[in-house]
Amino acid sequence: MDSSTSYNDIPLRVQPSKLSTGSVDRLSTSIDAYSLSEQASSPASNVLADEPLERRLGLWSGMAIVMGSIIGSGIFSTPSLILGSVGSVGMSIVVWVIGAVVSLCGCAAYMELGTMLPKSGGEKAYLEAAFPRPRALLGFVFCLASILVCYPTGLAADAVVTGSYLLYAITGDATGHSVWAERAIGVGVTALCALMHACVAKTAIRTQGLLTVVKALLLLLVVIVGLLNMGKSGLGSSNVFAGTSTNANDYASALFKVFFAYSGYTALNYAVDELKRPEKTLPRAALGGLSLTAILYVLSNVAYFAVLDVQTIGASGTTVAGVFFTKALGAVWGQRIVPVLIALATFGNVMCGVFAASRVVFAAARDGYLPWDHLWGSVSQRFATPVWALGATWALITVYIVLPPPGEAYALLIDVGGYPFWVFSGLAVIGLVRMRSTHRGLARPFRAWMPVNVVSIAAAVFMCVVPFVKPSDAESMKVPYWVAPVTGVVFIAVSCGLWYVKMVLLDHVEYHKQISEDQI
Repeated sequence: MDSSTSYNDIPLRVQPSKLSTGSVDRLSTSIDAYSLSEQASSPASNVLADEPLERRLGLWSGMAIVMGSIIGSGIFSTPSLILGSVGSVGMSIVVWVIGAVVSLCGCAAYMELGTMLPKSGGEKAYLEAAFPRPRALLGFVFCLASILVCYPTGLAADAVVTGSYLLYAITGDATGHSVWAERAIGVGVTALCALMHACVAKTAIRTQGLLTVVKALLLLLVVIVGLLNMGKSGLGSSNVFAGTSTNANDYASALFKVFFAYSGYTALNYAVDELKRPEKTLPRAALGGLSLTAILYVLSNVAYFAVLDVQTIGASGTTVAGVFFTKALGAVWGQRIVPVLIALATFGNVMCGVFAASRVVFAAARDGYLPWDHLWGSVSQRFATPVWALGATWALITVYIVLPPPGEAYALLIDVGGYPFWVFSGLAVIGLVRMRSTHRGLARPFRAWMPVNVVSIAAAVFMCVVPFVKPSDAESMKVPYWVAPVTGVVFIAVSCGLWYVKMVLLDHVEYHKQISEDQI
């Protein structure tokens, strides 16, 4: 696969699958600027070339990458769920604004991290630099969380939404089709994405670029239609905050979904080695792309409430955008054309996510974090792609598509995958603050304002604590409210135990060893 063809390519490092005492000193740079190459010394071997990636991404291409990574199923599917949580039109819009502000704060913190540690790898590199002891612990747990929880749950949710909108286009009914039909399509969608990335990688990359354009134009159409219908429905009410919830858990649930919709602004942190002048391009592209997307998101929610009443949005489930266009533009557009476009948009997110998730599997295997790491870290000689890592990614997504109980599966997937994300996001920003004292000698081309870091940490603490607070409608919930956070906590605890077994007992990592500043 040509490494210059993918804006989502997370560069991969070549190293032995088992970590020795000598090789462990290089853990903090475990994902560096190397690309796949189809070289083999024998029919049974796979060899990766020691070749740096081309710095080809500028400001505008970087902004396009960020926007394309953020815009997915969330803005087309979660507004009804968020309204159900917070209870009113006004508070729904406020929550989206809060999500934008907190995401911008988090983005600013990640920009300091990305310019201070200008290497691909994202949170893994940041956590290992900020918290070097116990050796490789946070990097190991983060990789497991990304592979087994964060990536597959979010992609499963997107895949199910793709199926939901395709069935909407076929039947003309937003909610009457079978849940299992949605899931079956979701499984097929993820399988198609994995096969394309495994066998026709260049075609998959071109498809991702085209679908990004579709997503941006679709959001712009939502905003335009809403502005033309302003004041005709929910926003015409005398009190847009009537019915607002006062339960903290309701807001945590709503914010999980909002932040799910905003996730993706760190996409460039995984490809710093491909940026031209990364110290300037990274913060400008990421903050600019997120800001433009946030404006479109808030205006899109205003548009939904300008066209649809509260009851209609509440009953629309995950097809609110389709119902919106049906009322505004008629049955042909709303029930046939637009649902297909939304399905294509969410399909694009699944395609991007499957690619990135498989690279995390591949990199974790190369670092010796996974069982059977030679398998997951191998490269196909025929296609020059990590076929087994792609297969593992598809299998994990399929598990999350099939297993959750019907009815609340989409919301549950978002909450389960979101909890570990907030744990590691908060730790990354805490690490940023810590490194201002422990690593004063590191250059910081971009420096986040301290109150911005405080907001990011406070948001992470809120999102980790409040899910344990009993919501007002706890008795009527099919899935207990504590399932998502408890699942996240248990997973992290088990991962710590697995780290000790795999890295200390089996691979004999010197987990007490310090990392010096010149190794970062």
